[in-house]
Amino acid sequence: MTYHVFVSNAGNPWFSHFLMDPDSGALGPMPDVPLEGTPGAVATSADGRRLFVSLRSLKRFASYTVDRASGALAPINSVSLPDGAPYLATDKTGRFLLAAYYGSGHVSVHAIGADGALVPEPHQWLATAPHAHSIQTDRTNCFAFVPHTLPTNAIYQFRFDARTGRLQANEPPCFRPATPEGPRHFVFHPHADVLYSVNEDNSTVTAHHLDPERGTLAAFETISALPPEGCPGNTTAEIAISPDGRFLYASNRGHDSLAVFAVGADRKLTLQGHTATEATPRFFALDPTGAFVLAVGQSSGRLATYRRDATTGTLTPLATYRVGASPLWITFVEKA
Repeated sequence: MTYHVFVSNAGNPWFSHFLMDPDSGALGPMPDVPLEGTPGAVATSADGRRLFVSLRSLKRFASYTVDRASGALAPINSVSLPDGAPYLATDKTGRFLLAAYYGSGHVSVHAIGADGALVPEPHQWLATAPHAHSIQTDRTNCFAFVPHTLPTNAIYQFRFDARTGRLQANEPPCFRPATPEGPRHFVFHPHADVLYSVNEDNSTVTAHHLDPERGTLAAFETISALPPEGCPGNTTAEIAISPDGRFLYASNRGHDSLAVFAVGADRKLTLQGHTATEATPRFFALDPTGAFVLAVGQSSGRLATYRRDATTGTLTPLATYRVGASPLWITFVEKA
């Protein structure tokens, strides 16, 4: 199936727009999609018909209807925020939009109407700690997690009520690493109760057991995302796992690479190698089929594509494309 690919450009008030060929992974350039401000994080409804974007510089969220045939966006509404949000995610019901706020150290929940409109006032606005960097609910939609980079160095743990959309601090309220790692983003293993965090400040990935009854984390492995010789000044940024749970990927800013890990039967990681990327790979993503990886270079203003070998996890470079200034998010919407 063909996908619309939208790229948020933090330096321009528009999305770069492509159509992705499902067989070759080639991207066909489409006209840019204008927005009212510079875009950052994006979340979509499960059916791809609604799109929510953080206009971080304006301290607003905007909601759009997506024409899945053309990729055109029609504004629904926008809401003002006390701070700009670097991360958005919908809960598993699609009725609530969750966000983390790096600058102010908060998380929020906004209700989403049946028409895709965001309720203007936050359903919840909760203080956590400095450098809250991301938020997601688990597969059961009963728990939510919020990593914080240094100096906080913690993953906050919440219970989530999918009926009311309310977050409540879990017991304990946070998991604190034993060393100054700085957890930033995370993914859940698709078939096991395991959460993997990419740790910005010491360029590592940590595997955590997730207690499915209590919604709490316990780390069982931390592994470097760099080669043995290291890379002074490197920071990690994004993390993704293959649909079958056999391979995990993390981006290195400074080394400018994607680290490739094999996931063992015990859910521990083995570093397989590195694939060069565009400069400063702040964001990358697997396409919905898991056959391709797309990575943007924050410093280069380019997007690179790779074919992914499902057997070995290896990434083979395909092509690069010019996008906007300081790209930082990639969104896929299935074409109708």
